[in-house]
Amino acid sequence: MNSIPASLIPADDAARLQALARYQLLDASSEKVLDEVVAATARLFGVSNAMLSVIEKDQVLVKAPYNLPVAIERIPRQQSLCSATILQDETAVFEDLDQASPSSVDISLLQQLGLHFYAGHNLRTPDGYNIGSLCIYDGPPRQFNPAERAVLATLAGLMMRLLELRRTLGAHAETSAVLWAPVYQVLGAQLVRLTALAERTTPVAGPAHLTDAVAQEARSIVTVIDQYVDAALRRV
Repeated sequence: MNSIPASLIPADDAARLQALARYQLLDASSEKVLDEVVAATARLFGVSNAMLSVIEKDQVLVKAPYNLPVAIERIPRQQSLCSATILQDETAVFEDLDQASPSSVDISLLQQLGLHFYAGHNLRTPDGYNIGSLCIYDGPPRQFNPAERAVLATLAGLMMRLLELRRTLGAHAETSAVLWAPVYQVLGAQLVRLTALAERTTPVAGPAHLTDAVAQEARSIVTVIDQYVDAALRRV
């Protein structure tokens, strides 16, 4: 296996991996709350694929995959655009991978899968470590405007807050179901609103491009969930 380019390894990678270990994410088991947020993200942007990536030492775990062309649990770190995404604080966007991509990332797998568009925003822990990303993919190239980038960043922030709550309450197993029930209730209601917004604004053919007004509405829906999760974190 090819070695990971040094340019993909942040200077704080050892500490970052220690931070990642706190979240106990390193398996591909399906978890309802994570799956539903990733699916809602894909529908909102009208893209074919989405996932939560977790950047391990040598590999990237595909967590909560949505409609990926093939079943993939892990890929080498040097073949994941999310490995480059965690190196920056802003949303990473590659509107046409045939025209531009990080030189340190081998995108041959994405090309084989016919994916030419990528956008991802890192999952940043409260103590400042980027442990993965919430990312979306699509077949054809597409533009991704500033309002859309802001919404994706907001959704990634929500996902990180949910991971914090998950770390506190425990994973979404049978033993912790009673603790997660109120979260599911609030999350479910707001994701229904988000899905309805996506259905109302996504064209029948072609990708959805969020207007400023639609982006603002989406962010207000996410804020309701975020405020509830934040309140839950303060109670536990």
